[in-house]
Amino acid sequence: MHRVVLLAFLILAACAAPPPTTPAPKQAKDLAPLGPCPPSSWKPEAPPPTASARISMVLLAVGEWARFGRQVTIYSAHAPPRTEQLGVKERDAPERIHDYWQSVDKPNRTGLDDIPWSAAFISWDIASAGVPRSLFCPSQTHTIYVERLVERAKKPGAVFIPHAPDGYAPKVGDLICASRENSGTTLQNLNRGAGHCDIVVEVRPGEVDAIGGNVGDSVTRSVFPLDGGGFLSPISARPVFTVIENRLP
Repeated sequence: MHRVVLLAFLILAACAAPPPTTPAPKQAKDLAPLGPCPPSSWKPEAPPPTASARISMVLLAVGEWARFGRQVTIYSAHAPPRTEQLGVKERDAPERIHDYWQSVDKPNRTGLDDIPWSAAFISWDIASAGVPRSLFCPSQTHTIYVERLVERAKKPGAVFIPHAPDGYAPKVGDLICASRENSGTTLQNLNRGAGHCDIVVEVRPGEVDAIGGNVGDSVTRSVFPLDGGGFLSPISARPVFTVIENRLP
């Protein structure tokens, strides 16, 4: 009897469905070209803070960070990130997040719909700093505007130049961009997967501060470690795949 039960168990185990597997990351070679930047009727709510678009990007980011209560998150190469100060959450500032969404032509979205808004924040900031769409094309997806910047950098007059993070030290006004959710996005595989970018607002010995939206459901100032050469140290919680140099005046 025991042999019969054991045999039945082995047959059922053999017929059981295999465990689910993680889908392979998308490959850039399978995607159609993006084409030109689409037109938009959206206009910034105010003139840029300064005549320098690069400085305006930084001032706008710092201003929004202050508006949201100055939330700070510290990243380490060897420990999980920790939040040292909590700020205003998206559910308490839906109309401001609605302003960010308008910059990417999504006027029906707010901070109450649980749709990631970090790319809309970056797009709002750069467009509000006076950067024309010919140099930066706003998008609701970070990796799509990064892909456009990679292509734009191949042409004369580019002002945003993507670099590998181990070959370029971030400076104020640059963008730090990472993949998310095991998307597999790299500079060699621009597959339009999940990503996130922050604007560098301060560089100190051993640390760089960068501000982004929808980090901990707020506009957050993230502190990242730098190595002795000023390059970003690898961070498992934020796998950076490019630092985008800002050559705007």
